Amino acid sequence: MEPMEARIRALAGPEPIFDPVASDFLCNVRDELRQRLQPGSLLQAVDLGARVPWLRMLTFATRGLVREPDGTIGPCEKHVVAVRFLPDYLRRANRFEMLVLLEPDNAFHPNLRDGHICLEVYPGEPLLEICEALHALLSWRLRQLNETDALNPEACVWGRTHLDELPIDPRPLVGRTLAITLELEAST
Repeated sequence: MEPMEARIRALAGPEPIFDPVASDFLCNVRDELRQRLQPGSLLQAVDLGARVPWLRMLTFATRGLVREPDGTIGPCEKHVVAVRFLPDYLRRANRFEMLVLLEPDNAFHPNLRDGHICLEVYPGEPLLEICEALHALLSWRLRQLNETDALNPEACVWGRTHLDELPIDPRPLVGRTLAITLELEAST
C-alpha cells in the first residue's frame, strides 16, 4: 500500500456498514467513473474500500495555484483529494466530512484552507459530478470572490485582481476539447 493510501485509510476510520441500496449506489457511481476515465484524462481514481467502494483517492492533473513559503503565488500541476462516503449519503451530505485536500498543502484558492474544501455536495450526487466540480474548483473556474464567505480571503482578493488570468486550466476533466466554428448560411 502506498503511503498516501495508508494516510487516507487512517484518516477515514474503519469501514462502515452499508445497506444494499447504498452499496449498489456506490458500486454504480464507481463503475460510471471508470467508464469515463480514459487514457489522457486529468484524473486517476483509486478505490480504497475493502467491501464497498466508499473511500477513494483522487489524483487530479489539474493546473491550479499554490502559495510558496516566500508568499509568491505559483503554478501547481497535481492535487490529491480523499473522498469518503458515509452510510447515510443518499439522505445527507456534509462536504467537510466527505472531502479533504491532501496535496498540495499550500494550495491557493478561496475555497481551500488547511485541507478543507468548501464545495457544495448534494445527497446522492454521483462521484463523477463531484469530480467535475473539484476539477472546476482546482482550476479556478469555480471560485468564491467574496471574502466574507470564503475559507481563504486572501485568495478572493487575488482572484478579483487576476480575473483575466482565470481559469488557470481550461482543459476538460475527461474527454477532449473540440474546436467548433459556426458560419452563417447564406439565404437564397
